[in-house]
Amino acid sequence: MAEIRTVIAVAGEDDRYEPVRRAGVERAKAERATLILYDVDAATGPLESATPTGWSAEGTEEDAGDRLGPEELEAAGHEAIARQVQEARAGGIDAWGWLPSDNGREALIEYAARQPGARRTR
Repeated sequence: MAEIRTVIAVAGEDDRYEPVRRAGVERAKAERATLILYDVDAATGPLESATPTGWSAEGTEEDAGDRLGPEELEAAGHEAIARQVQEARAGGIDAWGWLPSDNGREALIEYAARQPGARRTR
């Protein structure tokens, strides 16, 4: 069986996904994997972006990347996800947040396919 290097867990700006997030934290800890919290609430309208773009400030798109730490998440206005990432990091996990511009199933599958060692589990 291939080594799991990345765990992606659905998270939100409130606690409705807490069981999923907690399971992701435990799995990442057990596998010594990177945890990415997928902020299902981050997706915005078609003319907006969850993260800074070239239109909002020069060079910020390259600086931000798609894995965001607590500071970047707070700067993007996602304090709840920033706290969740910080909590996971305090538990010794390499944790990050992801603010997708589209919260559909296909966007998540596409993102997960690009991650090293990611595997879809239920």
